[in-house]
Amino acid sequence: MKRLFIALLALAAIAGCTSNNTEKKGISATIRPAYLQPGDTVGLMIVSSPVTDRPGESDTLIGVVESWGVKVKCGKNLFKHEAKPFNVTDKERAEEFMEMIQDPNIKAIVFYRGGYGAIRTLEYLDFDIIKKNPKWIVGFSDVTTYHLALNKLGLETIHGPMLSSFWQTRRPDSAANSVGDALFGRVDSYKIKPHPYNKYGEATGKIAGGNMTLISIAEGTPYDMEVDDNTIIFIEEVGEGMNAVDGMMQQLKKSGKLDKAKAILVGNFTRIDDTEDPWEVTPQDLIKRYTDELDVPVVFGFPAGHGRPHLALFMGREVTVKVDENGAEIIF
Repeated sequence: MKRLFIALLALAAIAGCTSNNTEKKGISATIRPAYLQPGDTVGLMIVSSPVTDRPGESDTLIGVVESWGVKVKCGKNLFKHEAKPFNVTDKERAEEFMEMIQDPNIKAIVFYRGGYGAIRTLEYLDFDIIKKNPKWIVGFSDVTTYHLALNKLGLETIHGPMLSSFWQTRRPDSAANSVGDALFGRVDSYKIKPHPYNKYGEATGKIAGGNMTLISIAEGTPYDMEVDDNTIIFIEEVGEGMNAVDGMMQQLKKSGKLDKAKAILVGNFTRIDDTEDPWEVTPQDLIKRYTDELDVPVVFGFPAGHGRPHLALFMGREVTVKVDENGAEIIF
């Protein structure tokens, strides 16, 4: 995410801001949308930054989705540029999402890209209708705010690559296939190679989290990441400075979220710059200082988030994490 130092601002706000969402929905029974069947329809749309790909480029990426054996329905506003810096207004993006939620022919919604702006649409969503019409939503980065909000309803979601992520290969690769496998219910577990910073152990809990900047932005709102003693926290980040990463880790610590977690999954940390913040350590070195204080399993190098490899991850689902000298296993 952009170098906004959101973490430092949000950290200062913890004492003065409390969530308006007094009903604790995120620790409730899980609602799992139906897995896709061949020939089902997938909706493509954006709630964040506008699409900048040329038509031919977009057709190629849409073809990657179609390779899963599904039909594709593009949102009516997908390629518009009418409300800079977004494609359409916040309300219009939210209305399009609700239309897809209520369309019985659409079985899953895959966001085209992230960027910024998803959090601006949340106030226009009808969460009662969303809960009554559960379907998979797929995305990461800025879409983290949707994962946080929908997981608090008890809905499972898929943190995974979006169409813009497929541009690197422009064909079905491991990232695209991972999303297709998740949507069709073909993912039972992941095995992750050993990492010297891993902490051994076994834990079962529901996965919550996503991009650290968006977790930080949501703090103190009705959509903040809800953590109890049955939560496994997943974090990833891109394009921030080390000061910001440390500030966001401080926020997780001082808000009590780290201490409550049953396990930690440390995903991809890409293009983290310490030029202006000379810590002289890697992001993983820095995060290890925090996880060393915890007596829970910790997985470093979990292949999800900005960068490659990038595997789909079921958010809001209760999973089992096993970590030993042979590596880690995530059992869904």
